[in-house]
Amino acid sequence: MSAALRCLVAILVFVAAASTARAEEAASFFLDLDTGGHRAFVKDMAFTPDGQYLVSGSDDKTIRIWDWRAGRSIRTLRGQVGPGNEGKVFAVAVSPDGRTIAAGGYFGPGLGEKPPYGDVRLFDFNTGRIVAVLKGHEFAVYSVAFSPDGRTVAAGGQDGYVYLWRQDAAAEGGWAPAERLDADSQHLSHVAFAAGGTRIVAATADNGIRLWDFSTREEIPLPEEAEALRDRPVMALAVSGDGALYATGGADGVVQVWTAADGALVRSLPKQEFHVGSLTFAGGARSLVVSCGYRCTDRFRTLVWTLGDDGPALQYGAHDGIVLASAGTPDGLLVATTGGTAHEIHIWDPLTGERRQILSGRGRPVTALGLSARGQAIAWGTENPCPARNACPETMGRLTDTLALPSPQLFFEHPQKLLPPGRENQFRRAVLAAAGWSLAAAAGGPDGLDNAVLEIAKEGVVRHRIENDATNGYLHAAFTLVDQGRRTITGGNDGTLLEYETETGKFAGSFSGGHSGEIQAIVALEAANLLVTGSADQTICLWNLKTRELIATFYFDQTDWVVWMPQGYYNSSHEGDGRFGWHVNQGQDRESRFVRAGQLKTFLHSPELVRRAIVLRSATAAIAEMRPGAERQLAGLLGRKPPEFDIRLAEDQSGVREGFVAVEVTGADDPEAAVAEFSVLANSRHVGGAVTRAVTGSDRRTIIEVPVEEGQNAISVTGVDAQGYVTERSVTALGRRKREAAPRGKLYVAVIGVDRYPNLPDACNGRSCDLKFPVADAGAFLDVVTDRTAPLFSGVETLVLLNRDSLPDARRFERDKVLEPDADTIADELQDFLEKPGPDDTAIVFVAGHGINIDEDYYFIPTDGRRQDGDRWRRSSLVEWSDIQKAIERAKGMRFLVLDTCHAANAFNPRLEKDAADARIVVFSSTAANNTALEMAELGHGVFTYALLEGLRGKARTGTEGVTLFGLADYVGREVASLTASRQKPFYYVGGVENLLMARP
Repeated sequence: MSAALRCLVAILVFVAAASTARAEEAASFFLDLDTGGHRAFVKDMAFTPDGQYLVSGSDDKTIRIWDWRAGRSIRTLRGQVGPGNEGKVFAVAVSPDGRTIAAGGYFGPGLGEKPPYGDVRLFDFNTGRIVAVLKGHEFAVYSVAFSPDGRTVAAGGQDGYVYLWRQDAAAEGGWAPAERLDADSQHLSHVAFAAGGTRIVAATADNGIRLWDFSTREEIPLPEEAEALRDRPVMALAVSGDGALYATGGADGVVQVWTAADGALVRSLPKQEFHVGSLTFAGGARSLVVSCGYRCTDRFRTLVWTLGDDGPALQYGAHDGIVLASAGTPDGLLVATTGGTAHEIHIWDPLTGERRQILSGRGRPVTALGLSARGQAIAWGTENPCPARNACPETMGRLTDTLALPSPQLFFEHPQKLLPPGRENQFRRAVLAAAGWSLAAAAGGPDGLDNAVLEIAKEGVVRHRIENDATNGYLHAAFTLVDQGRRTITGGNDGTLLEYETETGKFAGSFSGGHSGEIQAIVALEAANLLVTGSADQTICLWNLKTRELIATFYFDQTDWVVWMPQGYYNSSHEGDGRFGWHVNQGQDRESRFVRAGQLKTFLHSPELVRRAIVLRSATAAIAEMRPGAERQLAGLLGRKPPEFDIRLAEDQSGVREGFVAVEVTGADDPEAAVAEFSVLANSRHVGGAVTRAVTGSDRRTIIEVPVEEGQNAISVTGVDAQGYVTERSVTALGRRKREAAPRGKLYVAVIGVDRYPNLPDACNGRSCDLKFPVADAGAFLDVVTDRTAPLFSGVETLVLLNRDSLPDARRFERDKVLEPDADTIADELQDFLEKPGPDDTAIVFVAGHGINIDEDYYFIPTDGRRQDGDRWRRSSLVEWSDIQKAIERAKGMRFLVLDTCHAANAFNPRLEKDAADARIVVFSSTAANNTALEMAELGHGVFTYALLEGLRGKARTGTEGVTLFGLADYVGREVASLTASRQKPFYYVGGVENLLMARP
């Protein structure tokens, strides 16, 4: 095999060093991102016979089924995976009836360790289940194909043979081995059926091409023109739609077209100036799509040649990098190509070059990193820093986004755009020269890669050359000097991150357990004991520079973010924990499960634990401090299945009440993953006790009748099992009929206000914890809501928990109905009160007073709150926020939470934002993270509540009808910023809720 072949970005070479663990010793689960698209090279694609779906297989060890017209991935297929290369998918094919997907790849624990690991997996297209495993290959499989009648599967790969399997009802899995054809090769790159299934053609990387008569299995001698290919790596093969022709392309840029019947040469295209990555026929056999597979820079992309012409008809240049796979729709009118830095799939018209669709995930490769001078913030960018070059590890890409890291005084905040652009200069970058030492990349290695060698020089004289190969990262994608040049850290193509002694060039240690893709940016800061790395796998890793321990991993996309510890504990935005989870193996011959982090939120969502890991610079130390003995909790959690079920609109809507739709739930009775309880949301309104009825039959379905409004309705069904594992499914329904006229729902308002803390005379920075305005705030809020909001409803019920001694003489509610806000009363009364609302009702809970964090938990301090001794709180005297949260979540109908509780530094509720968003509870909170709720005597209220009251009274009015939800949020935000000179910033969650009318002035 030539060096040029193996340099295909280190993706066709497999060695034992990358994966030495035996399969039975490997971990049974692996953390993985699911961004909605592929995160590594896509090696093969195939359209379904009807052209409706596209199937893609990738180095990220997944197979995705795309509804390409809708632009989204609808199903992900997974088999057993392991460390290193085990599980990478190199080949996919769809059966002629569209029911089966065949997949080949590297499906074993390590080269030379324990063959075979070249099995072909057959997946059921509709269920994702593995229906058969075709065994025979001992080495990786690079290509699979179905015969036109669907009764034979052919596969070829690293051992140079074409293996055939035939359908056999008597055989296990319905398939039996048929024959093995010798291609006289050690690397068979492609195999395909041609000429109506009468021919099998194979391309090799080391011995040209082969052609067999399928019926006789006899090899057909090829003409003299094919002999030259024996000395050239043939890396691309395509068969025309009518099967009459096949085309080959090589690493040397040679592209030729041959007849399938006898292998005669039809046409040689002018030699391309690049390594051919893939070929696809378009428009029957009229055009050939030729894609660049290596050394493309920004010059060479994908060319469309009309056979018979002397030059290409057009160039498609929308991919910003190499293209390794392509496929044509069955009608030949469109082409799919995949590649570039983000591994996007583009579907386009080969006649015009017009792009019809892009299929991709939400994240982007991280190509630039920075650390603020004292390590308080990270910054990153995702732009290609050198599109005109193959590699540029010495170039610092542009920083575009930033995130403040949490500290003992600061909670997590949301990432921000790095504005103005000049702020890039505030961040430290990789150090390429220090104390006379310097680093530079150089070409070399067995494949002649531009950055296979790292040169370490002293005063301009090269002292050491570290040449990477398959055992240590293939190449040097990013590097930096640390400790005044005494140490060198370099990152490779496969996520390898190594440290060397600069003076001697000797290996000093490795940073392990972080990235799975090329490390494209590095920055270190000794004073903060931090190393930060960014990767093509779309993640940023935070490391302890001294111990080399992985502290946490970050992922950011356009709308969401998540940060997790190696042990699985995490913090995230609302939908961020839907972006990552764990691939759980179930055996070599079975499909795997994927458990999203959000399904284990009850156990693993811990903003405070993640914060402590970053503060302590150690995830292990944080767990030992806050959750002793919990290091192995994740393995136990993943050993059990979360609830498993699917939902859809029932086909039969007859007999369903007017104003309702029937939602069909299937699969919920799996004994290993049974659902104990369903929770139903319709347009963010908790409908709770929707009517359910079982439907008997072999599939044992359940029908849930859900109330809907006229028009589009977003319906979410959440299943919870007995252990607290969660699974959520969503569907959109069109409400075509109005429900019968019914009284407007009722309004339920609970107000809690605490400004007297008799047991805490010096607990707030040495002063009394008493506040001035919570009771006034809560009372005024109830007054305004009764005046301006209650008339929108059929009636109103209230629960009032206030310090009676703080009440003014004149209130519209009776003093003897006011309850004292002590811990027991708040917990009991609020829970009982919130059980009253029905699906058509609305509940509003207003809370004003002190809040506090203790370890991982947040508490509201009632009027009888007290300390045990010193700085320790008596937790039994506090109200655990999770109890309040659960009571509101269980309430039916629309739920509102209004909070004016963060009256002390470092008292923000870190769980509030995500918990409320997950439950679709509308939240108005006086502060966001890292600021304090302020009181102003001249206003007679807390600033936040004052702005809220003024808005409800009419100042937030944006139209003739009254004050709307969005108008109120906008007004309160602007008013609080104005009154406090931006020292206080409120927080809101109103996502997924319509712009409701809140008050009628």
